[in-house]
Amino acid sequence: MVSQNQFEMAPIQGQLTLQLNTNTIPCQVDTTVVAPLVPGQPVKVVDSAGGQPKVIGAALDTDDIFGFVNYSIKDSAFPALAQLEISAFQDNVMYMTAGAAIARNASVEVVIASKKVVTAASGKRIVGRALDKALADGDLIRVVIMLPGALAP
Repeated sequence: MVSQNQFEMAPIQGQLTLQLNTNTIPCQVDTTVVAPLVPGQPVKVVDSAGGQPKVIGAALDTDDIFGFVNYSIKDSAFPALAQLEISAFQDNVMYMTAGAAIARNASVEVVIASKKVVTAASGKRIVGRALDKALADGDLIRVVIMLPGALAP
């Protein structure tokens, strides 16, 4: 949570860093979403006609992840029909929460239940590479997003 009285900004899950984040896409939360989406949460696209891409939270480890919800200074959660930005495709750098110790430059996967990243296991979908070392569960680290499946037809 950001406080107006803090002296220095601390990184927040879902916040972008390293400034050149060109693969950010404006989207809308689908009408079927019950629990609001939160920054850093993995999402998938709903097959719908017209308008902006509609997204819902990824629910299964096997879901085709489209991207991750970007942090917004004005909204801490995004209910149904809300407008939001998603970091998708390649090369955006986002702060994400580690679910365990992670080595710098390790390939990471997302654990859908906890919305955290861990070192990728064999056969699991890689969503990025850790730019920072995580010493334990709960550490915020920078992750370079790598979602080649988002570009495939």
